[in-house]
Amino acid sequence: MSDNKAIGMNEALRLRKEKEMRESYTIEDVQKTSVEVIIPTLNEELTIGGLIDRIRSLDVPVNTSILVIDGGSTDGTIEVCKRKNVRLVTQRGRGKGKAMREAADETSADIIVFIDADATYPPEDMPLLLQPLLEHKADMVVGSRIASKREKGAIQRFNVLGNKIFNKAINFAMGSSVTDSLSGYRALHTKTFKELVLFSDSFEIEVEMTVEALARGLRISEVPIGYGVRTGAPTKLDPFRDGIKIARSLLFILMNVTPLKFFGLIFLGFIVVGFYPAYFVLHEKITVGEITSIPAVVLSSLLFVTGAIALVVGILSELVVRSRRRLEYLISKKLDS
Repeated sequence: MSDNKAIGMNEALRLRKEKEMRESYTIEDVQKTSVEVIIPTLNEELTIGGLIDRIRSLDVPVNTSILVIDGGSTDGTIEVCKRKNVRLVTQRGRGKGKAMREAADETSADIIVFIDADATYPPEDMPLLLQPLLEHKADMVVGSRIASKREKGAIQRFNVLGNKIFNKAINFAMGSSVTDSLSGYRALHTKTFKELVLFSDSFEIEVEMTVEALARGLRISEVPIGYGVRTGAPTKLDPFRDGIKIARSLLFILMNVTPLKFFGLIFLGFIVVGFYPAYFVLHEKITVGEITSIPAVVLSSLLFVTGAIALVVGILSELVVRSRRRLEYLISKKLDS
């Protein structure tokens, strides 16, 4: 079976399921849908209480609950959560990504919404994230801070620049149009989240979720949201250190998802650089009649050979990735039948 045929069959299967879900879409179904808002916390006593109150005051047509997963707060975060009578889980590991995965294992809700405890993301925008899921128009909905107006100074310039670079890299590799791959305000079906292969334990979890969802052909919808200045405890995000972690994770993910593009760029880089010493070798041969710049010959040859090796690695890796996707498709088709 060719890749195009497999993809076409997968798309046809998805469209059939979407049609069936839309035909069965009723108000009663929405009212039966359960939503759990997952809030990872670490020393957020100044904002967590108000955030819980704002979530509870929302007028949404679904059964909504709140799950707070705490990563070892030493302030009054836990006491505030207990006073607010919300479900509280103590995180076993460390890091935001680890907290999100542990919380997803604890919930039985149909849909989960991830939101930061610092109240920078407005819970009042939650209906915007839920609507595409309830109408079966998206598999994951992301609140985009870039696509809307945000408070001045809410995002540092360095963070904005990094976000743009990551977005462009993802869009180039995946053929997508993502505007905010680092947003921590997301909603998706619990089953969908558990099917994603996620390894990140820290802030790079959002980028990994985006790329993994795109690689699986899931429909990602972005909705414009507000974004405010952090007013509680100092941020745990270190722009430089965590930026390096995110960049490293993104490169690793793209290398595994679209290896031909990844290694293809390396191939082009070596070839372009190799033309520089090769030019002098050819020019010397044409004008002088013999080649005396042996180092230039060696350098250009090494660059061309290294580029060729990168291309071969990219082609072989692409074959492995396509075979894995075909196998996943066949397994999912067998499970659905």
